[in-house]
Amino acid sequence: MTHRFHALDAFRGICAISVVLFHLHLTGSITEWPFFKQAEIFVEFFFVLSGFVLAHGYGYKEKLPFVPFLQARMWRLFPLHVVMLLVFIGLEVGKWLAFEYAGLSFNTSPFSGQNHVSEILPNLLLIQSWFGSFDYLSFNYPAWSISVEFYLYLILYCTLTLFSQRKQVSWLVIAIVSLSLLASNQMIITSQALTGLACFFSGAATYVIFRKIHHYRLSKTSATLLEGLMIFCTVIVVIYEIPFKPVASALLFSCVVLMFAFEGGWLSTLLLKSPLQYAGKLSYSIYMTHAAVLFCLQSILMVVGKLTGVQFTHMIEQQRYLTLGNEALNNLAVFVIVAFVLLVSHFTYHYIELVGQRLGKKKAMKPSKLASVSSTA
Repeated sequence: MTHRFHALDAFRGICAISVVLFHLHLTGSITEWPFFKQAEIFVEFFFVLSGFVLAHGYGYKEKLPFVPFLQARMWRLFPLHVVMLLVFIGLEVGKWLAFEYAGLSFNTSPFSGQNHVSEILPNLLLIQSWFGSFDYLSFNYPAWSISVEFYLYLILYCTLTLFSQRKQVSWLVIAIVSLSLLASNQMIITSQALTGLACFFSGAATYVIFRKIHHYRLSKTSATLLEGLMIFCTVIVVIYEIPFKPVASALLFSCVVLMFAFEGGWLSTLLLKSPLQYAGKLSYSIYMTHAAVLFCLQSILMVVGKLTGVQFTHMIEQQRYLTLGNEALNNLAVFVIVAFVLLVSHFTYHYIELVGQRLGKKKAMKPSKLASVSSTA
């Protein structure tokens, strides 16, 4: 079954922008709405969606050689990840130069704490979220989920090769065991890795359900009502503290993905609009670049504040907030900053993501070309 889930693509962009707003703290702005203050939970949605899409793309292929699979996933994630890691290393160097030659200090000393030199290699290898000895939020902190996701791809491949006839059962077992461990707070591995396992394979199991029922169709009205119910439940789960929230959100997000995969309602039709589709394309870049943009903005405002005596930043409960003086300006700044993140993401998508993917495809084609040449020799 070949199909692109366009409505789900749009959700990627919406969730990525929500995560930006979660990390953007502007006093009295929409970033302080309860929904956005809890929007970090959408990383779980990314895991569920990835499991669903990867099960669709790879789960039912008859032959799946390991090297092309690994190359495709590496060239999808690593080019932008490595570039952003270099950017953050450069920012630490900038902090050191600012302190040494201008006497300016920021939140932390350069290459200290979570951005210690010893954290560079774990970040480069994307293992920072799998071992408690590393700081999973070091350097480009959103990359913690990419660290989890990359190795989930390899676990998925193992299920396809070791349990080819029972792969659906293996996905369900991994999901149930991981969700049970989360519910009982039994962290046999890091909580980040366990959350990723639970959500990713919940998404894969959800695809099995979709594959069995995809030919059923609801009326436009019925589908719209169910889509609306899914969105309403999502808002409730995001905003409010509920028992077993990580488990509840994983199950709810699986239902959301399943419902919107059919693209049967008016809300799905809305998600097919070009701006939301383009935001979906930029979602990985939005997610990976926004922390650097926000760090640079915060640093600029701190420097300007020291030079002018105007306070643009302040601490609230160990969190640095930005302010331009009043709520109206702060809300305007939110939209300007998000627009700038989208602009940066536009360039990183076209000149890093797509370039990396094209290089990956070229490398994947070389063995087949060599094989064809040798067969005709």
